[in-house]
Parts: sequence; C-alpha cells; structure tokens
Amino acid sequence: MFRVKKPIFGSNYYPEAWDRSEIDKDLDRMCEMGLNCVRIAEFAWKTMEPEEGKYDFSLFREVVDKCRERGISVILGTPTACPPRWLEEKHPEVFQITWDGKVYRHGARRNVCPNDPVFREYCVKIVEAMAKEFCRDENVIGWQIDNEIDPEKDVYGCCCPTCTAKFREYEKAKYNGDITALNREWGNYVFSQQYDDFSQLDHPYPQWNHPSFLLNWQEFQVKSQHEFIKIQYDVLKKYVTCPVGTDMMPILSHDYDAWAESADVIQLNEYFFGADLPEISLWYDFVRTIKDRPFWLTETSCCWNGSVEKNRMRPVGFNRANVGLALFSGAEAANYWLWRSHYGGQELEHGACILSSAAPSHVAGEIKYLSALISDLKEAICDAKPLSSGAAIHFSTPAYNTFRFQNMLPAFNYYAGVGKFHAAIERAGFRPDLVVPSASLDDYKLVFTPFIPDLTDRDLIGNALSWVKEGGVWVVGPLSDNRNRSGAKPTDRNLVHLEEIADVRQLYVLPADETYTVRLYGKTFTPDKTVYEVYECGKNAKPLAVYEDGAYTEGKAAITETKYGKGKIIVLGVVPDAATLTLLFKTLAAEVGLKRQFTADENVKCVVRAGKSGEYLAAVETLNRQGFYVAPFGGVDLITKKCYTTGESVALAPYGISVLKRND
Repeated sequence: MFRVKKPIFGSNYYPEAWDRSEIDKDLDRMCEMGLNCVRIAEFAWKTMEPEEGKYDFSLFREVVDKCRERGISVILGTPTACPPRWLEEKHPEVFQITWDGKVYRHGARRNVCPNDPVFREYCVKIVEAMAKEFCRDENVIGWQIDNEIDPEKDVYGCCCPTCTAKFREYEKAKYNGDITALNREWGNYVFSQQYDDFSQLDHPYPQWNHPSFLLNWQEFQVKSQHEFIKIQYDVLKKYVTCPVGTDMMPILSHDYDAWAESADVIQLNEYFFGADLPEISLWYDFVRTIKDRPFWLTETSCCWNGSVEKNRMRPVGFNRANVGLALFSGAEAANYWLWRSHYGGQELEHGACILSSAAPSHVAGEIKYLSALISDLKEAICDAKPLSSGAAIHFSTPAYNTFRFQNMLPAFNYYAGVGKFHAAIERAGFRPDLVVPSASLDDYKLVFTPFIPDLTDRDLIGNALSWVKEGGVWVVGPLSDNRNRSGAKPTDRNLVHLEEIADVRQLYVLPADETYTVRLYGKTFTPDKTVYEVYECGKNAKPLAVYEDGAYTEGKAAITETKYGKGKIIVLGVVPDAATLTLLFKTLAAEVGLKRQFTADENVKCVVRAGKSGEYLAAVETLNRQGFYVAPFGGVDLITKKCYTTGESVALAPYGISVLKRND
C-alpha cells in the first residue's frame, strides 16, 4: 500500500518536454534531493489528446507508475489553461478578446475565454478522461484545476461577445429584470448614465468608467471563473476521492469565499522576493482559515522566477525561511516551480532545482538540506496545527474592488491598509487570523473590520452582531459601512448600519491633506494620512478618542465605543500610527482576556502550534539579519537540540528557523 510521505515537499515536473529516457533519471534525482511529490500534466493537453477524441495518457501513466515505485506522490493538473492548436483552429471563436478588440492567438497561456460554451465542452471531456484514467492511483494525492486563474487579466478580463452577453444576463437576473433598480443602486442618474434596457450594458473601456459598473463587471468576471472551475470540480468529484483545488496567486480580486465551495484544499502560488518575505505571512494567515484543513503551497521559487534581471536571485538561506514559514503557518505541502528549467518558451530563464542540462542548480544542496530538516520536524508540522490567538481581521474581495474602482483615495492600498492592522497585532505578540466575511467568529474574542465599505456582503454584519451580543469586541472602520453592494453611498445617512446600531452619527469625512492630533487612552498620536471621519456620540455611545485640533474636528470623536449585548462595538474613524494601533490592540486584548503568544523581533515571525504530539513555538527570521524570540515555555529546540527555560532569549541567524517543543 502506498504511504504518503509528509510533510509533502516536491516540485512541478513537465515530462512532456523531455525525451522519455529522462524520466527515470529525473525521478531518481528527485529522490536523491529528498523530494517526495511531483505536480504534472497541467499544461499537457496536446500530449494527452493529440487529436480530437483520441486520448493518449501513456506518458503520464508511466510517470505516475514510476513515481509510485519510488514512493513519490503525484498532484495532477487539468490542462485547460493551454488548449491544443487543433481545438483553436476548429473553433477560433473560443479566443479571448480584450476591451479594444484584440483577439488572443495561439502561443500563450490562458488565451481562451472560460465562458465560451464550446471550450467548456472540450474541457469537460479531457478532465473526465483524465479522471477515469487516474482515479484508482493511490499515489495521486490531489488534483489542481487549471492554472492561476486571473480575474484581472488585461485589467478587465475577457470582453468577447459571449462574456458581454452573459454579463447582461447576469445583471438582469440580479435585478429581477428591473433596469430601474439597477440605475438606482448604481447611481446612474449622475451624468445621465441611466440604461433603458439590460441589452445596453457593454464591457468596460479604459476611460472614466462608472465605478459601480466596473465593480459589477469584476464581480461577473470572478463568478464566471468560479463557474468554470466548478464545472471541472464537479466532473472530478464523480471519480476521485482525493482533495481537489485550484492554484491561486495572491490576487485580491479572487472571490476566495465562493471559490472555497469548489475546493477541498486551498492551493496558493507565491513568488515573494527576499525583501518581501514578511508580507507572505499575511497571506498564510488568510489561506489557512478558508478551509478546515491545511493548505498547499503549490508553487514557490527556489532561486528566482521569470528572469534573473527582473526578479532577483534569492539570498542564501531564503529557501529555508520561505518553505519553513509556509509549513509552520498551516501548510502541509510545499512545491517548487520548477524541477528542471525549460530549454525554450516564455519562461526559459526561470530558476529551477536543476538546469535544463540536468546539472544541479546552485541551490540543489540547500534543497537537499531542507528536505532532511523538514523530515526531522515532521511531528511539529504534521501532528500539530497553528493555535488561534483569539484575534482576527476581516479580509474582503469586494472591499478591495470597491477601492480599486472608485478612486476615492488614489494613494490608498487596501492590502497595505489591512497589513497595518496585521502588523500591529503581531507586534503585540499575537498571530492573527484573516477571515472571509462569511466566516464564523466563534473562535475569536476580538475582531477588526477595517476598510470594508459594504458590511452586508455575506451578511458580515449579521454574523458580527450575533457574536458581539455574546461578548465579542468588534473594531470596525475606518472607511467601513458607507457603501451599498455596488459601491454607491446611502442617501438617508452617512453610515448604512452603524449609526443606528452603535448610536453614533458620522458628521463628515475629511480628506487626509491636513495633519491632526488625536488623544486615546490619555496619549496623543498623529493618525496616518488616510482619511479622517468625524463622529458625534448618542446616549449609548461614548468617545474613546477625540481630535485635539482642527477647525472642523477639535473636540469631536475620532473613535467611539458602544456597549452591545455582552460585548461592544468600537468605530474607528482614523488609522492610528503603528505604536497607537498596537496599544489599542493590547488594551482590548487585555479586556477580553487574550494572552500574549510570543515576544520577538519584528523580523521574526512566530507561530504557536499544538496537537497530539505536543505544543510548539515555530519561529522564522524573514529579513536576512540576526533576530531573536523569547521562549514562552521551557523546552528543547528540535533543530539545535538546545534546551531553554521560560523567558530565555533564543537567537536566530539570518533566515534561521527554530522549533521549540514544550517540555515543562
């Protein structure tokens, strides 16, 4: 019986690009390097269906069988990102079309419209044929649907006649055939932009587009991609029992909430550079919460991606930190892209485990070392999982798109804005979860909801209020609760729900071109220059922070607090500076009884893990410099074998990792 070797550590392999005589050599080299998984077939449609309806899986049958003999697990990819030339020639109508009428042609990935019904039929056929062929292979441990779906492709996605027609149908169904309802919700009466009929809706153009139109177009694009994925998911699940997912890049316009419905496992591809490595922890804190199981890092770089000049070589030790951070943060699989560098094509210079000549790359030794290290840490990775700190941050796709299209704050970056809250919680010694709007909040005592204009998305506000009634503390804002689902403002008040629920009145919102001071907990701070919301409290609310200056702001509330059931609602009208945001979190965490998880340098990412094998603190240095953390309990470092007592400082070398197992 085949036994999956965990943690899963492997690479993407493209045997179709090489002579068949190379298969045994490549697989043996993988074993020597310590890799135990390959991801194959994702771009090999032509190889598997050389002519329409004539399937030939012999190459991949050989690879799967030889992998099983060596104890190597396999992840199979459906090849629908790269249709064969015979399909395109027979059905040229399947090509994507950009907003300006440019038609994609053969020679690129993702050149076909996912909404085209003919293309979907061919996708179903190849996916079903693959599923029937490999559904009984016990070493096939998972499936990946398509490759790196991108709703933002060419800014607006596909604008072909099929997509435009489906968009009209989509909006007509959403508004129950009432064009007046659409005009009202979008605010089309401004600039005389009303539609008389849904047939008048068109695809976007790069001009001063109506933001509600763009928001709805993007929503349609995302739902189209999800529909495309679901079609394949449903076919696969007729035959296979192993996990199915689709590998996603860290792209904020993805609807992760919806896509999770057609995924058994979340798959993430990340190519962060050395200097950006700390940012990826935010994504890991997000993707590990979407499904109740560990995620897969389906692609990452072992040295550089794209080209040497553009994407920079990763420093020595980066592999250790990059892969370690993923596995400690909630992944059970980490795969490199790619095993063997291409000898041709658009990504010819992409870094790999071995060179196109089959000679080892400069990082081959690092990979072999890392494989052995991961194996030694098996109990901490496979028999334990990250412990919730009790704190969470809402992370919203519609929010990102609202700011992206409304141009309300040209300098504002939603991802960076959320990142400020994430960093503040980390500085306070907690590992936060980032959660989708529909997520249950039962595991949390303190939740932040910044920069989410529409709180009705997935009934976020309903979920939050039920939770607050039972004792949760909800910090909402700034720039939240001020739009409908199409990004338009309310007309009877400035905040849609919070003015009534939290008993506060938003007087006005000022642009961030002035500098103000605000007093919170007896200390004065200068808010980040994002936006200034000014509030007046009703009888059930009180000011938590007050503006100390400004002709329109002095003496008025910048942050408010309202008791609600057993909990309370705090409305933020400003973005506090880093120190003050950390102070706010620490104060509230103490109020609800949250206990600090770790103390560490800001360049050191810490994750507390626990399971049947014990309790651990895993730490990763992320900026290629010295760092430290303080042992939260007595234990032994599973890597150095050195013992530490509670409160003792643990030093980390540049890109160093440490796994402390509790023994006190």
